[in-house]
Amino acid sequence: MNSNQISIAVDDLIALTLEGKWELAFNKYYHQNFEKTDLDGVTVKGMEQNTLNGRAFSSKISNVRDFSCVGRLVKGNRSFLVWSFDFDVAGSPFKVVEVAIQDWDEGKIVTERFYS
Repeated sequence: MNSNQISIAVDDLIALTLEGKWELAFNKYYHQNFEKTDLDGVTVKGMEQNTLNGRAFSSKISNVRDFSCVGRLVKGNRSFLVWSFDFDVAGSPFKVVEVAIQDWDEGKIVTERFYS
């Protein structure tokens, strides 16, 4: 997959996520054994555990004030997505601008790391 193809996939991934279809985006664009490192520095390996974690987190979200992608860049086999979040998680405010750095291999994301 070249940079242009990854760029098209990134646009689709963003659209799916903003529509609330993050599980579809996972299944379509993430490798079965991908590794995701969240802001807490903990790395979770594999589609199954990451999906379970995503479901648990998203079930606690309420009062969404902002959920947007405010920037994106693709260079080689790496994409950078800038997300802006402002909502409540389990009743507590969660407001952050974070960058997701994604490494792609053969059309799938193999690693994803978040920084704020």
